[in-house]
Amino acid sequence: MKRINPWTIGMLGIGMFVYLAWNNFEIPIGFWTSTAKTKAIVTETALGYGPKGMGFTQIITIQYQVGDSVYIRKKKLSQRISKKEIGSEILIEYAIGDPSKYKIIGFIKP
Repeated sequence: MKRINPWTIGMLGIGMFVYLAWNNFEIPIGFWTSTAKTKAIVTETALGYGPKGMGFTQIITIQYQVGDSVYIRKKKLSQRISKKEIGSEILIEYAIGDPSKYKIIGFIKP
């Protein structure tokens, strides 16, 4: 059996780290999970501390409906995203099996 080159393992590890860092260290919903898209509305906004206590980030509360159920979730936004107002619309992708698991796709301009 051949030995695995340590450089290969290192490059795979660095590649995985870069992928997770690019996605704000959020694990994807799953490649095997069926998903659907819907619109969500911002119902509440608040300010929180930024990384290492410097600057600020926005914490939003979103509300979306799947079937007869209404889901309310909080999300801390990146500092790179512009300020969102109450009533702003967001496009999200949620897992059909468990709609409480979601991912923000984008923000809809008014």
